[in-house]
Amino acid sequence: MARKSRIPAALAELLVHGKRHAWTLEEFRDDLARGGERADFSSVFRAAEKLVADGRMRKLTLADGRARFEPAGDHHDHLHCTRCDELVPLPCVVHANAFAALEARTGAQIAEHNIVFSGICRDCRREKTPRRRRR
Repeated sequence: MARKSRIPAALAELLVHGKRHAWTLEEFRDDLARGGERADFSSVFRAAEKLVADGRMRKLTLADGRARFEPAGDHHDHLHCTRCDELVPLPCVVHANAFAALEARTGAQIAEHNIVFSGICRDCRREKTPRRRRR
Protein backbone atom coordinates (compact mmCIF):
# COMPACT_ATOMS: atom_id res chain seq x y z
CA MET A 1 0.00 0.00 0.00
CA ALA A 2 1.38 3.42 -0.97
CA ARG A 3 1.87 5.84 1.88
CA LYS A 4 0.02 9.15 1.87
CA SER A 5 2.29 12.07 1.04
CA ARG A 6 2.70 14.62 3.80
CA ILE A 7 3.31 17.54 1.42
CA PRO A 8 -0.26 17.85 0.03
CA ALA A 9 -1.58 17.81 3.60
CA ALA A 10 0.93 20.48 4.64
CA LEU A 11 -0.04 22.68 1.66
CA ALA A 12 -3.73 22.25 2.48
CA GLU A 13 -2.96 23.36 6.03
CA LEU A 14 -1.21 26.49 4.72
CA LEU A 15 -4.26 27.29 2.58
CA VAL A 16 -6.41 27.34 5.70
CA HIS A 17 -4.04 28.87 8.25
CA GLY A 18 -1.42 30.71 6.18
CA LYS A 19 -0.97 34.47 6.18
CA ARG A 20 -1.37 34.88 2.40
CA HIS A 21 -4.26 34.73 0.00
CA ALA A 22 -2.18 33.05 -2.70
CA TRP A 23 1.26 31.44 -2.94
CA THR A 24 3.86 30.83 -5.61
CA LEU A 25 5.52 27.42 -5.52
CA GLU A 26 8.61 29.05 -4.01
CA GLU A 27 6.51 30.70 -1.30
CA PHE A 28 4.89 27.35 -0.49
CA ARG A 29 8.32 25.73 -0.19
CA ASP A 30 9.66 28.57 1.99
CA ASP A 31 6.59 28.62 4.28
CA LEU A 32 6.78 24.83 4.67
CA ALA A 33 10.46 25.11 5.61
CA ARG A 34 9.68 27.81 8.19
CA GLY A 35 7.20 25.37 9.71
CA GLY A 36 9.83 22.62 9.85
CA GLU A 37 8.62 20.68 6.79
CA ARG A 38 11.41 20.13 4.28
CA ALA A 39 10.31 19.62 0.68
CA ASP A 40 12.07 19.92 -2.65
CA PHE A 41 10.60 22.03 -5.43
CA SER A 42 9.29 19.07 -7.46
CA SER A 43 7.45 17.64 -4.43
CA VAL A 44 5.79 21.01 -3.82
CA PHE A 45 4.88 21.27 -7.52
CA ARG A 46 3.32 17.78 -7.59
CA ALA A 47 1.42 18.40 -4.36
CA ALA A 48 0.06 21.75 -5.60
CA GLU A 49 -1.02 20.26 -8.93
CA LYS A 50 -2.72 17.38 -7.07
CA LEU A 51 -4.69 19.83 -4.91
CA VAL A 52 -5.72 21.74 -8.05
CA ALA A 53 -6.84 18.50 -9.74
CA ASP A 54 -8.78 17.54 -6.59
CA GLY A 55 -10.59 20.92 -6.68
CA ARG A 56 -9.18 22.07 -3.33
CA MET A 57 -7.01 24.77 -4.81
CA ARG A 58 -7.17 27.12 -7.81
CA LYS A 59 -4.18 28.00 -10.01
CA LEU A 60 -3.78 31.42 -11.63
CA THR A 61 -0.91 32.24 -13.97
CA LEU A 62 -0.16 35.95 -14.05
CA ALA A 63 1.48 38.09 -16.72
CA ASP A 64 4.86 37.56 -15.05
CA GLY A 65 4.55 33.88 -16.01
CA ARG A 66 4.51 32.64 -12.41
CA ALA A 67 1.58 30.64 -11.13
CA ARG A 68 -0.16 31.57 -7.89
CA PHE A 69 -2.22 29.05 -5.94
CA GLU A 70 -5.21 30.00 -3.79
CA PRO A 71 -7.87 28.07 -1.90
CA ALA A 72 -10.83 26.99 -4.01
CA GLY A 73 -14.00 28.83 -3.11
CA ASP A 74 -16.38 31.48 -4.29
CA HIS A 75 -15.33 33.36 -7.41
CA HIS A 76 -13.56 36.69 -7.03
CA ASP A 77 -11.16 38.84 -9.02
CA HIS A 78 -7.69 39.97 -7.97
CA LEU A 79 -5.25 42.85 -7.66
CA HIS A 80 -1.59 41.99 -8.25
CA CYS A 81 0.43 44.49 -6.21
CA THR A 82 3.39 45.72 -8.21
CA ARG A 83 5.29 46.71 -5.03
CA CYS A 84 5.01 43.67 -2.77
CA ASP A 85 3.96 41.03 -5.35
CA GLU A 86 0.92 39.96 -3.30
CA LEU A 87 -2.26 38.73 -4.99
CA VAL A 88 -5.17 40.46 -3.23
CA PRO A 89 -8.75 39.19 -3.60
CA LEU A 90 -11.34 41.69 -4.87
CA PRO A 91 -15.10 41.38 -5.36
CA CYS A 92 -16.00 40.24 -8.88
CA VAL A 93 -16.52 43.21 -11.20
CA VAL A 94 -18.43 41.36 -13.93
CA HIS A 95 -22.11 40.68 -13.29
CA ALA A 96 -23.86 37.57 -14.63
CA ASN A 97 -26.07 39.55 -17.03
CA ALA A 98 -22.92 40.91 -18.73
CA PHE A 99 -21.98 37.36 -19.72
CA ALA A 100 -25.37 36.75 -21.35
CA ALA A 101 -25.02 39.98 -23.37
CA LEU A 102 -21.47 39.12 -24.40
CA GLU A 103 -22.46 35.59 -25.39
CA ALA A 104 -25.40 36.90 -27.43
CA ARG A 105 -23.19 39.42 -29.22
CA THR A 106 -20.28 37.05 -29.97
CA GLY A 107 -21.89 33.61 -30.15
CA ALA A 108 -19.35 32.38 -27.58
CA GLN A 109 -20.17 30.40 -24.47
CA ILE A 110 -18.30 31.70 -21.42
CA ALA A 111 -17.42 29.09 -18.82
CA GLU A 112 -15.36 31.22 -16.45
CA HIS A 113 -13.22 34.34 -16.22
CA ASN A 114 -10.21 35.60 -14.32
CA ILE A 115 -9.58 39.31 -14.04
CA VAL A 116 -6.32 40.47 -12.49
CA PHE A 117 -5.76 44.18 -11.98
CA SER A 118 -2.23 45.53 -11.53
CA GLY A 119 -1.59 48.29 -9.03
CA ILE A 120 -0.67 49.05 -5.44
CA CYS A 121 -2.38 47.22 -2.56
CA ARG A 122 -3.82 49.01 0.47
CA ASP A 123 -0.91 48.09 2.75
CA CYS A 124 1.71 49.40 0.32
CA ARG A 125 -0.26 52.61 -0.23
CA ARG A 126 -0.24 53.23 3.55
CA GLU A 127 3.51 52.73 3.91
CA LYS A 128 5.84 55.69 3.48
CA THR A 129 8.64 53.50 2.10
CA PRO A 130 7.65 50.81 -0.41
CA ARG A 131 8.03 47.18 0.56
CA ARG A 132 10.37 45.07 -1.50
CA ARG A 133 8.86 42.52 -3.82
CA ARG A 134 8.83 39.02 -2.39
CA ARG A 135 10.37 36.34 -4.57
